[in-house]
Amino acid sequence: MPPRESSIGILASAVRRLEENRMPRLFGYGPERGTFEHLAHKFGLSLRFIMSNLWLFSPLLSRVLERKPDTNAFVRNTTAVTMFNSGVKINVIPSYAEAFVNFRIHSAQTLQEVMDLVKSTISDERVKVEMVNGFDPLPISSYDEQAFGFQVIKKTVQVMFPQLTVAPGVCVGNTDSRHYKDITRDIYRFAPTWFKPGDPQRFHGVNERISIKNYEEIVLYFQLIQNNDIRKLPPPHSSQHEL
Repeated sequence: MPPRESSIGILASAVRRLEENRMPRLFGYGPERGTFEHLAHKFGLSLRFIMSNLWLFSPLLSRVLERKPDTNAFVRNTTAVTMFNSGVKINVIPSYAEAFVNFRIHSAQTLQEVMDLVKSTISDERVKVEMVNGFDPLPISSYDEQAFGFQVIKKTVQVMFPQLTVAPGVCVGNTDSRHYKDITRDIYRFAPTWFKPGDPQRFHGVNERISIKNYEEIVLYFQLIQNNDIRKLPPPHSSQHEL
């Protein structure tokens, strides 16, 4: 005599609502806007015009970015259902079900705002929402002409990889960064790793890898540490080799 809805069914419906109703787009409220403004000159005329006028085209660009998982993480909080547990025996109706959902929080929102959105989206008093652990996004690190850390990284990259353009961006996986927040306000998440098609899907998954050539290139950190051995930045338009 099973009930019309089981604990599994109730929770599955709640999880489905979270997946179907994604968090709001927040493009332009974090460093991702600076990314496209820095890279605009690398694109053709039409895209360059769009990226140079994000005050007008931000909604359009954000809708394009959200179409793929790789870039959707730049414009909103991501929602990932990672665990679902219920039941102990094949012929026993479970009285309890639990699910764990992982959120990567956009820098423009807080942990409490995310919790409020989750509760309003589920909107079912039978489902209890609890935070297992979490923390607010860290402050956005500075990346202007006077930002010592950013400029040292930028000049180091430009010397070792002169074909590249350096731009600020969003690091969607930086859970260890919070351990440095009491030491400095500016925390730069940087890894000189080349991504090829299919590589992002391997992160924390099967066959996670980098190439042998890329492994050798990571010695950039050696040069970066040496370049930090200065008291202040050179004038903005000075030669890169002054570091």
